[in-house]
Amino acid sequence: MQNKISNLIILVMLIVVAILFMKNCEMKRDNERLVEQVSSYKLGEKAFKKKLLEDSSTLASQTQTILTQDEAIKLGVLKLEGDIKKVQSQVRQKQEVRIDSVPMAFIPDGYADTTLWIAKLKNGENNKEICDSLIANSIIVPKKFQSEQKWFKLYGKVNKEGVLMDSIRISNESSVTIGWKKCGFLNLKREPIVEIKNTNPYLDVTKMDNVVIKPKSGLFTKKSFWIGVGIISGFILKSKI
Repeated sequence: MQNKISNLIILVMLIVVAILFMKNCEMKRDNERLVEQVSSYKLGEKAFKKKLLEDSSTLASQTQTILTQDEAIKLGVLKLEGDIKKVQSQVRQKQEVRIDSVPMAFIPDGYADTTLWIAKLKNGENNKEICDSLIANSIIVPKKFQSEQKWFKLYGKVNKEGVLMDSIRISNESSVTIGWKKCGFLNLKREPIVEIKNTNPYLDVTKMDNVVIKPKSGLFTKKSFWIGVGIISGFILKSKI
């Protein structure tokens, strides 16, 4: 009986040492991860990748920043601005719309090129026929124009004072996905990433930050604790048989 008690005490001590060792390794990994993530933010904005998909949509991706809520707030990567006080994840992004060199057609209603009449007037020809033709075929302001394309619609008018933009409509569907992707040799590793997808190719993600809150873990949530409990329980039950 004395030997059984001694063996039980030794076993319990070994399990406690094993749990403490695993806890120390976990804390070391968390510390290294935190230092790495803090370093990435000290260098400036955290890097992210962008690519154009086959359907012309764009995809921006960034590795997850996994922190506790207190760590994220202290680092300034988590901002609580609404009613949510217990956060699961937060993705912040900055986007810009860039549309270059779009020809804007006038809405036709008998418009004709007046270059020839202007040239004649500059050469001193100012007879009534030229003036009447010029008035009849000139663009009388205000004059509307428009451009209707797949990803945007733009409407406006030309006034005497300048060009007036009536409205611009940009359609887009945006999605944020937080998860894991396979990587490494034979795709055996998993990398935590965040992806932002925009269907409109004119929308460009220029800045991106994310934080995924790591849930607090106590002793009773750890697998190693329950494995140890199971081993001790099994040993106790075996000793009583």
